[in-house]
Amino acid sequence: MIRRIPAMLFHFCLWCIIHSAGGIAAAEEIIEGREKGSSKEVVKKHNNHAHSGLKRNLGFSNFFEGWATPWQPYEHTEISAPRVPLLRIAPGFFSREFRLNYIYIQDEHHGEADVSELSIALEIPLTLRTKIDIEPKLLYVDYSDHASTGGFGDTRLALRSMLIENDYLSFSTGSTMNITTGDEDRGLGEGITTMGQELALWTDLGHRISLQALLGVEVPTGGEHKEDSNVDMLFGMAMSKTFDTGEMLYLEGITPFIEVNGRKGYGSEKGSEYRVDLLPGIRLEFCREFFVFQGFEIPLNNTEEFNKRFWFGIIKDF
Repeated sequence: MIRRIPAMLFHFCLWCIIHSAGGIAAAEEIIEGREKGSSKEVVKKHNNHAHSGLKRNLGFSNFFEGWATPWQPYEHTEISAPRVPLLRIAPGFFSREFRLNYIYIQDEHHGEADVSELSIALEIPLTLRTKIDIEPKLLYVDYSDHASTGGFGDTRLALRSMLIENDYLSFSTGSTMNITTGDEDRGLGEGITTMGQELALWTDLGHRISLQALLGVEVPTGGEHKEDSNVDMLFGMAMSKTFDTGEMLYLEGITPFIEVNGRKGYGSEKGSEYRVDLLPGIRLEFCREFFVFQGFEIPLNNTEEFNKRFWFGIIKDF
């Protein structure tokens, strides 16, 4: 069953894209009708819900639009699912944010060490169609023989492009690079520079429920180890549900979520291997677009990679 996960995710993403084509066409008809004054009922229905932000209508039919348009926050309504990133899966939408993630990894490196990882991410949309991500890391490694070390880890860069986006769907692609800025001999880096390509999807399922999916590949370009894979296939899926807190002071929303993330390596000395992890968590939304995350990650197979991961994250939009 685990071996079928990448194919299932691929077909699911393809179905979502095809299914959204009708929605994109309908959105274009509504916009055209508004200009002609022939969709008053739709406008009236929409105005019943408070909203703010910029509406999107990006697709392949107007592919050359939006590349030079400055990015603006999304429109938020009382009935739509909010576009907020989760802990591990790369989001299909864009957001301008500062993110701080702390991860405690138990029994990493085949049980040889416990690792504390602090990642500092800055995500900056340049236009409606483009965004850059910068994510350096700090690591503290506590080995089982009581030795310890700490310092800078590897740095991840990404350039992302929006392919399709409307009120209910975001579908983007991203080119990523993982640079070996950490010292491999001290256990602070992987020692491999990789480049990758990703497809990410976010969609609103209604009732403030959202679904995210990811497919990607990573290829080593330098410092390759014989025991490591020549190509890694990445896949993931996540679902979340947002609950309003009403009149509660400071706390504006609570979102439980669950992520399933995996990786399959090809070309290693051990042959192809699957790694699938489960990450349930909760997101708390406070005032002034400030979010706090907590999560607990466990491996579903290949438990030699790590035993448990404890996640704590903070996001501040700006």
